[in-house]
Amino acid sequence: MVVLAIGLGTGVAGAKKKHKKKARKWASSVTLQHPSDQQFTGVVDSKLSACRDARLIGLYYTDPVTNETQPLSVQRTDGKGHYEVDLPSPAFAGNYQVQLIEQRIKAMKAPQICKGAQSNVVTV
Repeated sequence: MVVLAIGLGTGVAGAKKKHKKKARKWASSVTLQHPSDQQFTGVVDSKLSACRDARLIGLYYTDPVTNETQPLSVQRTDGKGHYEVDLPSPAFAGNYQVQLIEQRIKAMKAPQICKGAQSNVVTV
């Protein structure tokens, strides 16, 4: 009876462990343009196409007098990485910048990390 218990114990100990695949990191970039008084647009780019789709971006405004930065809008990109922010009134004078949030996704049958990025600064 003791031999049987030892035999079962070694079978479990010899079982193969599954190793998790490490997430690959993909660089991303984001642009910011101000085509009209009430609109900001831009594009997220990455070598991995899944890192362009439905990415979360935040538009930030920095007041030139107080130097305080405030979030204005949070948007998601479309399937091609484009986003558009429509303001209810003309943009205030100051600096505007977009920040792209780092995101973990599953693509190519493995976990991937789409790195965050910051856009160029647009002064209005």
